[in-house]
Amino acid sequence: MRLVLDTVIVVRGLIGPFSRWGDLLFERANDYEWIVSPAIVSEYTETLYRPLITKKYRFFATRNLDIVRIRITRATMVEPSDVRTICRDPEDDKFLAAAKFSNADFIVSEDNDLLSLGEYEGIVICTAESLLLVLNRERG
Repeated sequence: MRLVLDTVIVVRGLIGPFSRWGDLLFERANDYEWIVSPAIVSEYTETLYRPLITKKYRFFATRNLDIVRIRITRATMVEPSDVRTICRDPEDDKFLAAAKFSNADFIVSEDNDLLSLGEYEGIVICTAESLLLVLNRERG
């Protein structure tokens, strides 16, 4: 299963490693292939190192952030040649482009701008909670 994770999922997973987002990011990491693009990695990095976040969540500088950095470097990197304006928030189009280019199965987000689409080019856009239900069904 190939997934594109919105930045909100990564940040919430780090803030709450025992939450549904953390479960997806850490415990279920071997159950899917994580798809990223240079634009997505850039957004992850910029967001995770914002002074407001690093000050408020000092534990970002601990082991969990290192694990996520390693996972990002091991993720499947794609470079979409065409990023079209699809989403009502154009900043989210990079997630759609990476998903389409990589033939991803899901885009996982908590962002209503993405979730309101429901699907894009046959790619389901869902919450972490919904994806965890799918992963649980697959485990049987």
